[in-house]
Amino acid sequence: MLKNKEGFKLKLDVSKYAIVVEMIIIFAVFALFSKGMFLTNTNINNLILQTCTYALMGCSMVYVMVIGGIDLSAGAVIGFLSTFAATLSVTLGFSTGVTILLTILCGLLIGAFNGYWIAFQQMPAFIVTLSGQMIFKGLNLLVGKGVSIGPVPESFAMFGRSFLPKLIFKDWAYSDTSVLAIVLFLAVAILLTISSRRSKKKYGFETLPLGIEILKIAAICVVTVAVGIILISYRGVPNAFVLLIIVCALVTFMANSTPFGRSIYAIGGNRDAARLSGINIRRETFKVYLLHGFVLSLATIIYLGRAGSASSATGTNFEFSAITGCILGGTSTLGGSGTAIGAIIGCLIMASLDNGMSLLNLGTTWQFLIKGCVLLLAVFLDITSKQKKISAK
Repeated sequence: MLKNKEGFKLKLDVSKYAIVVEMIIIFAVFALFSKGMFLTNTNINNLILQTCTYALMGCSMVYVMVIGGIDLSAGAVIGFLSTFAATLSVTLGFSTGVTILLTILCGLLIGAFNGYWIAFQQMPAFIVTLSGQMIFKGLNLLVGKGVSIGPVPESFAMFGRSFLPKLIFKDWAYSDTSVLAIVLFLAVAILLTISSRRSKKKYGFETLPLGIEILKIAAICVVTVAVGIILISYRGVPNAFVLLIIVCALVTFMANSTPFGRSIYAIGGNRDAARLSGINIRRETFKVYLLHGFVLSLATIIYLGRAGSASSATGTNFEFSAITGCILGGTSTLGGSGTAIGAIIGCLIMASLDNGMSLLNLGTTWQFLIKGCVLLLAVFLDITSKQKKISAK
């Protein structure tokens, strides 16, 4: 317990920062056993690109879980949309712009499909999305005929592989737009932290002590500058990372500052109370799955641009990494709590495990065992944490 300067007791929620400690430990372990290879600028860049697909999925998966739902079809949807987009671009010769628009439209239709059965037909999300997993795997085989389709044009690949270009200072050794993007991100992060503190004080909510708030801002600065230096020293900030930050900012704003966002948390916290307060649960649930379908289409564009081709194996177990990342990032399996930022950090941990275990040449057997244990432990800690909060009341 801490006291702010007004004298009120303030409980510091250590669990919110535990994931950061976990991430530091994982990075340190892999750096040690890989003899520094894990922390090279090339590998960090690959890790960020690898994280972007999972993290984009997590940005919308978190709100599916907040309302008490789940999506077991997300990986199969990525696989089907990748094959769909590759077929349009490579086989049928559609332009990149048209391919992207049709992929997004298809993602929205898939979101509407899941949302219809779950929201309006009142079917369990587990059953609907498990069925969807099989349906979209079948459609992937039907459209792609079980063969690899690619490579996609360079204009498409730029979304997953390319970096922010040099625009003004083309003689610089580093990308000027990457430097500007990092400075802007740092400035916005600091301003939002200060604004959030002022807003909480204005409306009488508890705030962290000023000293801890300053330490929080200092940590944001150190991490941003460190990651920025690593990225700039390689080839700059990846386009995929920029898209991830934009999506995260938009869904976070939606969750915190719109009636739709407040309805999501109300439904997840207490469905009966939300219904009695006038919230249209069916409509809001449908909108969540529609948003999820849209974000999955963006994740597909990033993944296909990076991979360059699609096959029947594309998307396998992607939903596992996204769901586990959300849980590691603080999303409750029982609904009612979770953030996009937490989901991104959790997905970074999952991508770090994949990346680090590959660097250490661990076999597939051990990779599955370790990731399965991570999921089991994450769910166990989530449930026990929830039970402690209930008993404390």
